[in-house]
Amino acid sequence: MFKSKYIILIVLIFIFISIINIFSIVYVEYSSVSLVKFKEHRIECGQLIDIITDKIDYSENPTLSMNRNTCMNIAIVTLLSSISSILFLSLILFLLIKYIKNRKDFEDLSDLIRILKNRNYR
Repeated sequence: MFKSKYIILIVLIFIFISIINIFSIVYVEYSSVSLVKFKEHRIECGQLIDIITDKIDYSENPTLSMNRNTCMNIAIVTLLSSISSILFLSLILFLLIKYIKNRKDFEDLSDLIRILKNRNYR
C-alpha cells in the first residue's frame, strides 16, 4: 500500500500552490525572430486580482495600454485554471480521505504462511 499521510500532504501542497497562483503577477511574453537573433519581450501587467477588478492604470505605460485585452485574457485564464485545479485537487483529497477511512487493515500473514510451509515439509 501507499503511505496515506504523504499523499495527502502532496495534494495539500498542490492546493496551496494553486491558491498562491491566484495572487501572482501576470506577464505577457512575446518572441521576436530576425535573421540574426531571437529576442523575448516580457511585459508585466500587474497582480491578477488588480487586473480582474480593473484597478490598473493603463495610461502610465504605452506598451501596457496596447496589451490591455491580452493582460485581461491571460488573467482570466490563469484564474479559471487555478480555480479548476483547486476544485479537482479538493475532489481528489476528499476521495482519498474517504478511501483511507473505509480501508480495512490487513494482518500480516507471513508468520502463518511460514507455519503452513513448515507443516507441509514434515
